[in-house]
Amino acid sequence: MNFEDIRLNMCSLSDAKQVADCILSQKEEKKLMIIGLLWSWWDARNKANVGEQLRSTDEVLWKARLANVHTETEPGRDAAPVSRGPERRWDPPPGGVWKINIDGAFCEANKKGAWGFVVRDLEGIASMAGAGCIEVVADALCAEAHACVEALIAAADVGMQSIMLESDSLVLVKALQSTESDQALGGVLFREAKFLMSTLFNSASVRHVPCSCNFAAHELAKLGRCRDPDHPIVWMDPLPESVNVIVARD
Repeated sequence: MNFEDIRLNMCSLSDAKQVADCILSQKEEKKLMIIGLLWSWWDARNKANVGEQLRSTDEVLWKARLANVHTETEPGRDAAPVSRGPERRWDPPPGGVWKINIDGAFCEANKKGAWGFVVRDLEGIASMAGAGCIEVVADALCAEAHACVEALIAAADVGMQSIMLESDSLVLVKALQSTESDQALGGVLFREAKFLMSTLFNSASVRHVPCSCNFAAHELAKLGRCRDPDHPIVWMDPLPESVNVIVARD
């Protein structure tokens, strides 16, 4: 990308404001490419931190270009214009099935985590939601697994029999669909979740969805950060207005 001179210049700067000014002083095309590259680098790091496969340099560069030119091609191939469809949103489960969206939150600095979940029916009506804080958790993936376990226990406690779990963590979904990660760092939680699904429900499935389909669970996990670790909360219908507002935005 021929940004070596800019990289060296930014490395010599002493604070974030100077870095931002340096980027914003560039010509429009170069400025957008630098911003796209920083976003792609940040996104790749976050995905790797939750256990997903580390992206190659070519993939990081490809994502950076994609963010700026609005094209979608494989790395190494010429870019071709592509029409972007509407962003995916939450969709209802089949009749007779409860859909449970789950999400976790993790703070690297203090190793604290949080979880959130929401349960909805065919009409998209939320009948239950929950949020809680985790005093100490190993990583973001373990926080996601905690969210899964808490949601399963809550759903089983009220007698739900047919459920569909949704998570925006592809690694968690794969861990729940096989035994490959049973000996990993979060293996105990993965095994517990699979045991709960197989013994407490007549049918239970799990699938991966993009973040745009998991907004409510994500926001509830953020609420969980404010809870006392010893006092998680599960709301039952009728849910508080603040929770209904979050669900309505999904």
